[in-house]
Amino acid sequence: MANLARSRPDGDEDDLVTEQFRGFLDELEKVRARVSAGGAASAEAAAQELSRHMLSLLEIQTLQARRDSTRFDAENLADARYLKAVLADEILLNADWAGRERWTAYLLESTLFRSNVAGDLVFQRIEQLLSGREPSRRSIARLYLFALAVGFQGRYRGADAAQRLRGYREELYEFVYQRRADLGGRDRVLAPAAYSNILSHVAPRKLPTVSRWTFIFLLGMVSLLAVSEIAWLWQSWPVRQALHADAAQD
Repeated sequence: MANLARSRPDGDEDDLVTEQFRGFLDELEKVRARVSAGGAASAEAAAQELSRHMLSLLEIQTLQARRDSTRFDAENLADARYLKAVLADEILLNADWAGRERWTAYLLESTLFRSNVAGDLVFQRIEQLLSGREPSRRSIARLYLFALAVGFQGRYRGADAAQRLRGYREELYEFVYQRRADLGGRDRVLAPAAYSNILSHVAPRKLPTVSRWTFIFLLGMVSLLAVSEIAWLWQSWPVRQALHADAAQD
């Protein structure tokens, strides 16, 4: 998870919301590993410790974001806070760790928002983003894209909905980066430098056309040479046999 949290497309720069999101997932992975390796007395104790730590981090990030952002960012900040909480819940409900059995009693969504509807609400918000496609919402759309890439499935978990999830990812990618997510287009290249020495300015040249009579003449010459070779071999056969006989007697 830590590596996934740091991954990004080339040239993609983090704003504050995205930086906090990545930091949150990094910390979640570190604390989850520490709690599991520390030999907690019980699943209850492990869940309590992780819940306390992640709630504290969320509040610290929220205060920092409110201090450093403008009113224009308020909606994105609220969405990011909710998404971090519900993504953490989904990871902790499905990952193998010491407090997994008891995490349902410590859901971050329930603690912070008094709700338990993330499986539906996340996709409703994604659909609203894709419907409006406001440029100011690209940063939060990037977080939804990242959450789906990390593995958030919500109401689609366990269902035969891989194609639907892929569709959401592709639409979010196109909205955020203003290009298709595939390499199928004619103008898409992996390494532009590889195309720098192509002689695209040289006009194609065709080989000269061979006429029917020229072809017949060439075929006749080849046939004549073949017949001459056979005739020579036939006529020289007795001589070669005599030479071989003399060589054997010597």
